[in-house]
Amino acid sequence: MKFCDDTFMAYDASRRTFGPGEALTFDVAYRLAHLPLVAPGHPEIIAGKDGTDYRHGTYETPRHSLVVPVDAGQLVGSETFRQFEAELRSFSFSQKIAWELGDERAGKLHATIVGGLSEPDIARCADAAATALAPLGAISLRIGGPFLGRINTGRIYLPVYPCYHDGEDVFGLVQQACGARLTRFYVIGYYHFAAALTVAETADLAGLAERWRRRVLAELPVTSLAVMATNDDLALSGRVVATIPAGQLA
Repeated sequence: MKFCDDTFMAYDASRRTFGPGEALTFDVAYRLAHLPLVAPGHPEIIAGKDGTDYRHGTYETPRHSLVVPVDAGQLVGSETFRQFEAELRSFSFSQKIAWELGDERAGKLHATIVGGLSEPDIARCADAAATALAPLGAISLRIGGPFLGRINTGRIYLPVYPCYHDGEDVFGLVQQACGARLTRFYVIGYYHFAAALTVAETADLAGLAERWRRRVLAELPVTSLAVMATNDDLALSGRVVATIPAGQLA
């Protein structure tokens, strides 16, 4: 089985780097959608914003997305992942990570393949995804080292590297089948900061990210995709409304 790498995926073009004297602070997106749930009462929270239905990190109308679920137990079962997390915890800035939130989200881990599905599109997309997956047989993904993006700057993501088939990543085949934009970008929002970092802490984080960015933290089988509904961007309210089998014998 062959896997996509950074020459194929879009991560490097979206990766944030930090220069000397820079510090990680929270952008508007994080302050609106995530911080109210990560650190209720934080002074930088944006409780609501005109033109959106966000109220304290939640919204009344559920969002639907086609996702690949990630088994937290299998991820933690990887020795390389455990080594990475042990190093992450060794830095003083780790005290600013909302570790208890990670425990709460363990059953909701996922990477989005097709976001923003309207309710009438759910069945059509699920059927298209099933049709695209049927001839592929067993498929897997790799989870890479930490990704720091330019949006939602309080999150540490883990990038997903899917296997590929006939020159295309398997999730890209699903996107094409659903009529969605081809992204080559699938990330797991894994760690969340409850406080901004100092310059020194940011330098430590940037060094950690650089050391681990080309490492494979885990390789996991993909046994299903799912349509997830949620009323918050951390998927604390996430629930599966459709399951699409994957990894079946062709």
